[in-house]
Amino acid sequence: MLELKGVVVVDRGVTRLDRCSFTVRPGEVLGLAGTTGAGKTTVLEVAAGLRGIARGRLLLEGRDVTKRPAKLREAAALLAAGPPGPGDLNASRWLRLWAALDAVPRSERAARIDEAVQRFGLKDRLDRPVEGLSTGEQRRLLLARTWVRRPRLFLLDGPAEGLDGDGLARLTTALRDAAASGATVILTASAPYLPTSVCDRVLHLQGGTVVGELVRAQADFRARVAACQGWSA
Repeated sequence: MLELKGVVVVDRGVTRLDRCSFTVRPGEVLGLAGTTGAGKTTVLEVAAGLRGIARGRLLLEGRDVTKRPAKLREAAALLAAGPPGPGDLNASRWLRLWAALDAVPRSERAARIDEAVQRFGLKDRLDRPVEGLSTGEQRRLLLARTWVRRPRLFLLDGPAEGLDGDGLARLTTALRDAAASGATVILTASAPYLPTSVCDRVLHLQGGTVVGELVRAQADFRARVAACQGWSA
């Protein structure tokens, strides 16, 4: 589905990615682990076609899209850090607005929104202004917007941040369903729970490059993922 080959990203003289290479396949959930500044968010921005690269190549479904970031933007949905405005809209109108802006087919919008609302437990929050929602509720709303888009490539930066136990359970199910449908998922997380629950593989990033790969079948998978994130085993 997606391949990075020797990707280098330099931002204001600082190297964010340094010959970063990996491949992720359709139907796979791939985790990116590493301490702050390792390059995880930069990888997602590159994969979303939102950040240019200094060197290297990007392949999408086997085709070189290094100089065609629009192809990545068509295929991918990047989970934002916070709900983009307008925050005075209620959650229902906000989802409808973004479904239109995200070019979801008009004939499918209502059904897709209803499905995402149910999936992330937002039914009782639809009449509330987005800016009045809690951090966890806003995260659910952002996830719902992402699932309404139904991208081929899900790029999720800290999707579990702010979620309670019910939210985490819903997200875990949604990720497994997305992979089962053939979509590709790349995610980051600050704690080991989510990547060790749903990821097939976890890449360890350090200094903007991949320094290791952890596979679910490994007996010490959880402890090694935690160590990559800076947690004690």
